[in-house]
Amino acid sequence: MSTVQSLDRAIELLRLISANYREGERLSDLVTASGLAQPTVHRLLKQLVEGGLVMQDADRRYRLGHFAYELGLAAASHFGLRQQCAPFLARISQDTGDSAFLVVRSGADSFCLDRQSGSFPIQVLTVEVGKRRPLGIGGGGLALLAFMPEAELPAVLARIEPQLKPYGGLTRAILQKLVAQARQRGYASITNYAVAGVTSIGVPIRDRTGQVLGAVSVSAIASRMAEREAMVVRTMQREVEALQVALQQPAPGRMPAS
Repeated sequence: MSTVQSLDRAIELLRLISANYREGERLSDLVTASGLAQPTVHRLLKQLVEGGLVMQDADRRYRLGHFAYELGLAAASHFGLRQQCAPFLARISQDTGDSAFLVVRSGADSFCLDRQSGSFPIQVLTVEVGKRRPLGIGGGGLALLAFMPEAELPAVLARIEPQLKPYGGLTRAILQKLVAQARQRGYASITNYAVAGVTSIGVPIRDRTGQVLGAVSVSAIASRMAEREAMVVRTMQREVEALQVALQQPAPGRMPAS
């Protein structure tokens, strides 16, 4: 096995472990999810444990290790998207009354960076901060999938296809239809497939070149969203447009690019 191949497989194991960071992952679960042979998974995990990226708890479940935490702290100082988006996300939640989420792409997954709860008595908290799911799941994940570069889409769909069924029986064909609808509308909408009875709307966040940096989403009970979708979309698009302008401004203490 080449060094590059081993690294790719180790990274995939890290993604799987971080996706279930609260409960941890058993060796057998990682073998099934990765599609790798058990000896290979065991060897890679041993190396990750020795490097501090992974640890094994008393129940023999694998979790992210202390060095992964240290790396996260170090990287956080360079990635201020959550802080920059926070006031805009808060206004979306306040104006819609519903839960609002900030997600970014991580390989073939979406990763929840932030969540704000609204004032409506019934809040739909579809995903926790720090949780990852396959791209296409939820409004934000679907927006990230729908508005990624066209050339990347087939490979990503092939990679996530085995993970779709638990999400309300979602299939690749259904997901492709949702992607087409999102591209036509300019925003993503998905009902029932992440959580039964819930609709989630997603809008991409773009940089000055048009590349997608992340996505915001709003989730609500499907019947409530059906009556208010146009208003929710307008609110999200307004705040995302303002956010994109703000993201182009130089950070405090930093000279603008020439």
